Amino acid sequence: MTPLLEVRRLRKSFADFVAVAKVDLQLASGGITAVIGPNGAGKTTFINLLTGKLRPDEGQISFAGQDVTRFPTSARVRAGMARTFQVTNIFPRLTIEGNVAVPLLVRSGRSFDSLRRLDSLHQVREEAGRLLAAVGLGGRERVLAAELSHGDRRLLEIALALATSPRLLLFDEPTAGMGSGERERVLGQIRRLAGDGKLTILLVEHDMEMVFGLAGRIVVLHQGRVIADGPPEAIRQNLMVRDIYLGEPLGESTRAAQISEVGEPLLEVEQLNAGYGLAHVLHDVSFTVRRGEILALLGRNGAGKTTTLRLLAGLTPPHQIAGHSTDSGTVGGKGAEQIRGRAVRLFGRPIVGESPEALAALGVSYVPDDRRIFPDLTALENLRVPMLALGRRSERWTVERIGTLFPPLAAVWARKGRHLSGGEQKMLAIARALVADPKLLLLDEPSEGLGPIMVRLFVEALDQVRAGGVTVLLADQNLQFARLIADRALVMERGRIAHSASREELLGDQTTLQRYLAV
Repeated sequence: MTPLLEVRRLRKSFADFVAVAKVDLQLASGGITAVIGPNGAGKTTFINLLTGKLRPDEGQISFAGQDVTRFPTSARVRAGMARTFQVTNIFPRLTIEGNVAVPLLVRSGRSFDSLRRLDSLHQVREEAGRLLAAVGLGGRERVLAAELSHGDRRLLEIALALATSPRLLLFDEPTAGMGSGERERVLGQIRRLAGDGKLTILLVEHDMEMVFGLAGRIVVLHQGRVIADGPPEAIRQNLMVRDIYLGEPLGESTRAAQISEVGEPLLEVEQLNAGYGLAHVLHDVSFTVRRGEILALLGRNGAGKTTTLRLLAGLTPPHQIAGHSTDSGTVGGKGAEQIRGRAVRLFGRPIVGESPEALAALGVSYVPDDRRIFPDLTALENLRVPMLALGRRSERWTVERIGTLFPPLAAVWARKGRHLSGGEQKMLAIARALVADPKLLLLDEPSEGLGPIMVRLFVEALDQVRAGGVTVLLADQNLQFARLIADRALVMERGRIAHSASREELLGDQTTLQRYLAV
């Protein structure tokens, strides 16, 4: 039987390194195959080659018996390939229904119909509603995509892919950054999609629990080569895989520094309220971050963690909202985001309404969950941007010191941002924040999409960052990561601080934390 997908001797290099090194792969119709490997193994490059985002230097890609090696992405989609991205890719200014309508109209040859009112396209709306219901977003068709939580954006992206009516669906880390409830919902949907054998699924994922519980076949990449290929149990027992990919178990011994005694309050937040349009997201949020500590904000997707960090970073220009004025002022963005609070103080100084540039000058650096590096600049050039913008060079966080903090990054200074792996991009985003010489570092989902070895590196690096005089406020869903690095944690639920956990509570009885963070 002709395989649905056949890859022969596929190779792709970027300047001085080989990302994919003569990979061979065959996929029969139906089933779920997972591609795993450490950060930088070539997984995303491999997906980009299959879907036409990148052209191979050598090799051939055949799909449904047809050579598609030189096909553009659009032709591969029409042939029956669809994908989701490591960083969610949707239309934020359209409604959820409007997002799904775009590929539906293209598929039916009615692209220009999108200029008409969607209300009149009854068949398109009906099919969009069916797809949204299938991924768990039914009944929310008129919600703007920009207002969705990170997890719901992932679900919407799956609906967009399904709207192209694919035979092969490629997922690039489909559950990255999701809480356990949303994660199980997505996993259930993936199982259902593959259940009737009509859809073939190839996914890249770091979550080993997900991979071994979902995939019938696992392909392991390392340094751009396939080092193992087989059923889950065979991969689990493979010594090379265990050594190269899984590494040693993470534990308390990975901490590079002891918890130090924290100092006076650095950041004080009192009764912070924020929202998007008419949606009230944060409700009277109050907490204090003390100088020299690492504080973790934990919670499911949509709990308000990212909104808290973004507003503290001053990313939304201030504006006055009728009925919402306070002593500290108000902040909003293009009529979408609103903030009001009794007080938000940095070093005892009120900062509500300050611009991102002003806060950066005061010593606040923000690292978003999607990294936001400059893809056409080299890693070293990315580091120079904040130095030029702020007109200063950090004496603490030199390129040499960052190279010791993140050894893998030191080997790719000359590589362009677009050619870095997901883990390398995360390292670069944190490094870029450090060269701004921050007093307060805001990290959004730092452990998202990282394999065990890379998580260990990040734990050790953040310990050194704190030892270098930087206070850290991070938002994450990974309780195990928080246990390794945080001095204490705050659990957010529905826009409120629902629980506060000391270091001892993080390491001890998990009953309360599991109640807030689990399904």
